[in-house]
Amino acid sequence: MNRTTPTESDPNTVGTVVLPYELVVPVADVYLVGYGMRAPNDFTLETVAVMKQAKRIFGVPPIDASAFGIPQMESLLPLYGPDKKRSVTYREMVDTLLDAAEADGPVVFATYGSAMVGTLPAHLILEEAASRGLRAHVSNTVSSFDGIWSRFNIEPFFGFQIWEATAFVTMEIVPDTSANLLLPQANVYGVKSGPDASRNLEIARTTTVAELRDHLLKFYPPDHRIHHVKAASGSGESGVNAVVETIELKDLDQPGRQLVSSLLVPRAPDYAHKGKLRLDFKMHISSDQPSTEEK
Repeated sequence: MNRTTPTESDPNTVGTVVLPYELVVPVADVYLVGYGMRAPNDFTLETVAVMKQAKRIFGVPPIDASAFGIPQMESLLPLYGPDKKRSVTYREMVDTLLDAAEADGPVVFATYGSAMVGTLPAHLILEEAASRGLRAHVSNTVSSFDGIWSRFNIEPFFGFQIWEATAFVTMEIVPDTSANLLLPQANVYGVKSGPDASRNLEIARTTTVAELRDHLLKFYPPDHRIHHVKAASGSGESGVNAVVETIELKDLDQPGRQLVSSLLVPRAPDYAHKGKLRLDFKMHISSDQPSTEEK
């Protein structure tokens, strides 16, 4: 274990983080960390400690955290390409991280949200590190799911499903309509390449999302209200409130106005009234919310 030692210093000194106790950080060659959704608000003490001691930090995307004494990050975004399959890009990211760790660790793979949510390279690194004689450690933090659950007051213990939108259809998943359903990446349904790193990470929007609508219509009524949700992220106003765009299921022929969002499908009407589950707590979300965009 590596231990950070508390120090006496001016709390306003840039690059100095004073910890109130001795922080224990597992020793590893590769650290997988998330910034949380509202960097730097969601930084954990372990996230800061891990990044401060790393030889190299690879960010997707990189951020400036010099005020925390964190070294400059190297960007992996140039590995993306507008006509390049993301599976190829992910493979290159994994090899870059593991090669760097073998050469001169420890190294960090850092990304927004949680490193374990919606980040395939992190899972591949965790899976392959041991075969190369490398120790890997995950520093857990806030994901986009936390923001969605809090925005809609959802307790996931009482019925919640998550499927990547394209996989949900191609695998012909039959949803449990008694539970809430979240479909990340619905706005890029069927898109396998990109984004374009040379154009501010511009990525093609889905043109086939109607396939997702048609699959959902097998299980939910046409007037069922669904929600495009962009969790609060970044700093400033965007880091305070989620953005919600509510439509009826039958109108799901466009990806929604938000570039990055998930599609939330509430439990079917037949089950909505059972949401309290004999507890004095709202365990369901209502599908009769207004159809205007909310903030």
